[in-house]
Amino acid sequence: MAKRKITKKDPKKELSGWIDYKNKTNTNEKRRVSASLTKLQAERRHALLTRLGFIIFFSLCCILALGYYISPKANVASVQVKGAPELNSRQVVKTVGISPENKVVFCLLKGKEYSKKLSATFPEIEKVQVGVQKANHLILNIKERPVIGYIHEGDGYRKILATGKVGSQIIASNKIDKNKPLFTGYNQKVSLSEDIKVYASLPQNIRDQVKMLSGETRRPTQIILVMKDNNIVIGNLSTIKSKMRYYDKIKSQLREPSVIDFEIGAYSRPLTQAEKVKLGLT
Repeated sequence: MAKRKITKKDPKKELSGWIDYKNKTNTNEKRRVSASLTKLQAERRHALLTRLGFIIFFSLCCILALGYYISPKANVASVQVKGAPELNSRQVVKTVGISPENKVVFCLLKGKEYSKKLSATFPEIEKVQVGVQKANHLILNIKERPVIGYIHEGDGYRKILATGKVGSQIIASNKIDKNKPLFTGYNQKVSLSEDIKVYASLPQNIRDQVKMLSGETRRPTQIILVMKDNNIVIGNLSTIKSKMRYYDKIKSQLREPSVIDFEIGAYSRPLTQAEKVKLGLT
């Protein structure tokens, strides 16, 4: 029987290889743990500095805000009114109640409150926006309601607004929009209000042709329109809107300024000299 070959292994040599491998593995793990701890410490330091920086920044902002609030710069130094040249600026400022003791920051937040107060006093004002210049100079930017015409009063005219109300201020004749019609001869607010509603309901192309509305009617239900081409249109409040669509066709057949009567049916006749004088067409 053949002898088996026996190979001798040195146990110390085998064991030292395993120990070296284990030591190397432990060293790598220690390095990784050390690197993780270093990174964690850096992240914590960065987070701490970030929080500290935010606290310092917030504290500085509070100090500056408090310093500004108690300084004279926080109070209203002046108020300027824009967008409503006919209105009395002092009266506008008095109506909203702005005074030098008011803080600018609080005034900036009161746009809706100011709009409500001003609209109640001045029908022509729709709303107001509050702005500021140079830290403490307030600007009241006023938006006025659309104007559909003017009514004569005293030595001037008042605006007739799209809402049907009449403006609070009397303005000079050289400041009115000549493209808007005049409402003349109205002694009763009821008839004026009705005529305003009817006029506002007419198509834009018809409104653009109206020069004047006369309140000197024979009946409360009657309306008289003086057109820019010097024709006179007479109609009923309830039917004038529907019948005015025939106006352009009828006027194209006229050779001279005429009365177009839409009260019953539709017919026309030339204006008399007395009518021309009464309406200022001569």
